Amino acid sequence: MKISKISFKNIHSLRGEHHIDFLSGPLAESGLFAITGPTGSGKSTLLDVITLALYNKVPRIGAISKSVIDGEGGIMTRNAQDCYAEVEYIVKGKIYRSHWSIERNRNDNLNDRKQEIIDVVTGVIIESGKASVPAKNEELIGLSYDQFVKAMVLSQGQFSKLLKAKRDERNKLLEDITGAKDYRAIGAAVFKKFKTALEACKEQEIRLGEIELISEEEKKALGHQEQMLSKGKESQKKAIEVLKVEIEHRNGIFKQETILAANEKLQKELTLALESFKKEEHLLENHIKYVGHNALISNFEQKDKALLETATELNRQKITEETVLKDKADLLKMASSIFGETVAAEQYVDHLTQLRQQVNTLKEEENLAVAQAKLHERQIKTILLDVNSGTVRIPFNEDPIQFNKTIHPVEEKIQQFLKSAQIGNDEELAEKEARFKKKLLLVSDLKIAFTHYISELKNKSLKEAELKRSKELVETYQAQLKKLEEELKPLELEVEKLVKSEETRKQHQSLEAHRSALVEGEACPLCGALEHPFATHKPHFDFQAEILKSKQDLLVSKRELKISTQANLKNEQEKSTVLNKAIIEQTEAIDPRFKDIGTLCSALKVEFVQNDDAIVALEKTVSSQLQLVEQVKKAFGLRKLLENLKQTTAQWITSSDLKVKKEAVRKKLYAAEDIDIKVQSLLSRWTQTLEKIRHTSLLISELTTKVKSISEERVLFENQLQRILEAERIDSIPQLKAFILSEGKAEEIRQKKHRFQLQQERLKTEKESAQKEIDTFKTVVKTTEPIAELQAEYHKLEEEFSSLNEKIGAIKTQLETDKKAKEKQRLLASKLKDLKKEEALWKTMNGLIGDANGKRFSNFVQDLTLEQLIGYTNLRLQDLSDRYRVDIPTADEADKNDSLKVFDSHQGDARRSINTLSGGETFMVSLAMAFALSDLAAKNVKIESIFIDEGFGTLDPDTLNQAITILEKMQNEGDKSIGVISHVEALKERISTQIRLEKTGAGYSTVEIVSG
Repeated sequence: MKISKISFKNIHSLRGEHHIDFLSGPLAESGLFAITGPTGSGKSTLLDVITLALYNKVPRIGAISKSVIDGEGGIMTRNAQDCYAEVEYIVKGKIYRSHWSIERNRNDNLNDRKQEIIDVVTGVIIESGKASVPAKNEELIGLSYDQFVKAMVLSQGQFSKLLKAKRDERNKLLEDITGAKDYRAIGAAVFKKFKTALEACKEQEIRLGEIELISEEEKKALGHQEQMLSKGKESQKKAIEVLKVEIEHRNGIFKQETILAANEKLQKELTLALESFKKEEHLLENHIKYVGHNALISNFEQKDKALLETATELNRQKITEETVLKDKADLLKMASSIFGETVAAEQYVDHLTQLRQQVNTLKEEENLAVAQAKLHERQIKTILLDVNSGTVRIPFNEDPIQFNKTIHPVEEKIQQFLKSAQIGNDEELAEKEARFKKKLLLVSDLKIAFTHYISELKNKSLKEAELKRSKELVETYQAQLKKLEEELKPLELEVEKLVKSEETRKQHQSLEAHRSALVEGEACPLCGALEHPFATHKPHFDFQAEILKSKQDLLVSKRELKISTQANLKNEQEKSTVLNKAIIEQTEAIDPRFKDIGTLCSALKVEFVQNDDAIVALEKTVSSQLQLVEQVKKAFGLRKLLENLKQTTAQWITSSDLKVKKEAVRKKLYAAEDIDIKVQSLLSRWTQTLEKIRHTSLLISELTTKVKSISEERVLFENQLQRILEAERIDSIPQLKAFILSEGKAEEIRQKKHRFQLQQERLKTEKESAQKEIDTFKTVVKTTEPIAELQAEYHKLEEEFSSLNEKIGAIKTQLETDKKAKEKQRLLASKLKDLKKEEALWKTMNGLIGDANGKRFSNFVQDLTLEQLIGYTNLRLQDLSDRYRVDIPTADEADKNDSLKVFDSHQGDARRSINTLSGGETFMVSLAMAFALSDLAAKNVKIESIFIDEGFGTLDPDTLNQAITILEKMQNEGDKSIGVISHVEALKERISTQIRLEKTGAGYSTVEIVSG
């Protein structure tokens, strides 16, 4: 897997859009480059772009969501509205582009992110979606996010510490590097589980020991005791029931005797109540006797009341009549004052109506004159709007005579202007206007044609420049292809030779068994030879499997690069063809434009224009000619407007004079303005007053008749009542009325009498029933003992019975508690057995991998990982140097010094501590180990783009020089793309090809690719 290109916009501090191509330009030519810049400038951002585009994750944050971008301010550059990350990578000869982007909407909220994978050659989208793209990238590359980061980004500095650390510290570092912290957690969890299981067993044993059971002898004794107590309980229960019935009978007699005593008391109270009720009973008898006269009394009282009310109303109407007659006299006086002479009642309406008609006629004539004057005034103001358009020539004056004097000076000025313009009539004006407008249109066409001509010339120049750049790229790609083809031929031959050599070695290796069976002097079954020199001296073959694999990988990489370059070359060739065609078409389009400009200049009778200034000057000249024509045209219009203004002003003066005359005549007849309201008010009041006089006279007549009628009816009812009073010997009508009760009061007395009767009946029945009950109880009573003694005996028996029950209950409870305790003991014992079994399991596990901080299991796992890592490290060391092999210390060595060991082949395979290596040698070994971890993480995926972070800041100049030499050797032999992230100045000087990041004052950074 190889990274070919990254593109991004507004990621972290790198504002704007950036593109870094690893397969073209300085980065492709060098292969080894440095990523440099001060702390915080964004060096690690380049790595973030790669993992963000592929997996939607970055090492310092993890998975990216809207909340990370908005809430934590991650990924998107401050104040940016959108951002994207894009990476192109090559896998198995195919080029893919993985895209990630997100943007804000118009409400400043984040939209959902977009992710897609594109086949670069075909342009087909092979996957899209937030969840599916990271999974598809993992499938195509063959690595998960964690594996990818470990395989591509090598923290060489950590491995330098790892090499020289002691076992515990070494395992902790290895744990941090590989991310395998779960094993430490598992070891600690096993220890915790064992402790928990041990504590649970102890607690269960304590609970089991707390249970106490009853012995068998005690249980038998308790059972016998319960049986004897139950027999005595039955006989005692029967005695209680018999005594209870006797007490109930005696209580029944006492209860009924109590009822009889209370009945007798109530009989006495009733007798007293009936005695006091006799007075109310007498009132009821009088009511029944005289209630028949109630209607006659009511009729008499109604007539008496009506007579009083009618007489009062008659007096009130007579007073009203006097008031209305006074109002009539006042109205006649008011009319007389208006006319200046006495007005009779018969002439009141006619005189007022005639006056209103005369005044209104004069007012209408006056209003007509005012309306005409207003109309002429409005017409004048309308004309003035046109006359004063743009500037005030004639100001309006409310006085028509003064206004008329301002018109003549303006007429004089217009006449003088027309004389100077030398345009005498409308025909001359129209001819000049048409000529100048046609000329202005030609100037406009010339301006448009010249603009198009200049624009097309610029477009042609831009396309020619673009064509030049495209041709240069074609030459570059052709040179790259030629170079690749030259490199591929010898590489293919070398690989073919190595393959054949490896096959020969394997064939010889497969004949090992046959060689061992050969006997000196006997014929070889394969070739027939009698001498067998290789039977005892085995042939020597140079072991080149790793070199073959490296060369094969390099061949695949070169072929993939060739495919990519061919695709780029094809694109640029097609682009050049399209640009050539466009330039030809543009040239053909420019010539007609040039001819059009010449034709228009001839029509305008001017020389061929060379620039925009000439066209502007020409346009200005024609516009000034048209402007003069417009001014003359306006003067002709003003002259006509002034004629209309003079005529309308004369009419305005006439209308104003007529209005003054009509107003003087009207005010002489009636000075005020409210004639209609005044006359209407007087007529309305006159009509209302006459109607009130008529209505009042009629009411007085009706009320006089009504008083007489009511008075006669009252006398009739009064005579009838007098005869009743004499017959019953009652003094007065009020006394008769007093004998008659209200219906409510009469009914109340009747109900009271009824209640007394019901109470007499109830008391009689109650007395008879109580006596009967007493006689019945006396027949069934069996003893004459006092009831208090019977009750005392009953309570004594009940207490004994209750005590007996408690004893039986206590025995049963004791036996039941023992039963439950026995069951609980069984369950606890069963659970203890299970807990013991679990405790034994976790004890075994704890003995193998558990301890309080998980150190034992973590060390075991990291020892295995280290052993595997050292195997890969030694394979990598073979490519860097044939001198050293790394090894793990033996048990005896670890007791003294548990640091890693190395075999030094230059000193007879001497075994010594890794701490004895020089700075450069340590760097070489640590770098080999970093690449080994990459191999381990990448499994079978070939990683051809590697970034080395950390580890250069502590190296002295010689060691740093040696380290860079090692990196250059690795890059040249493996054709890898290696990026070194550092801010060490010496490194910048030695590695000339750099991706340089610089901070700006606004908190942003810039990216620049430099070489040499």
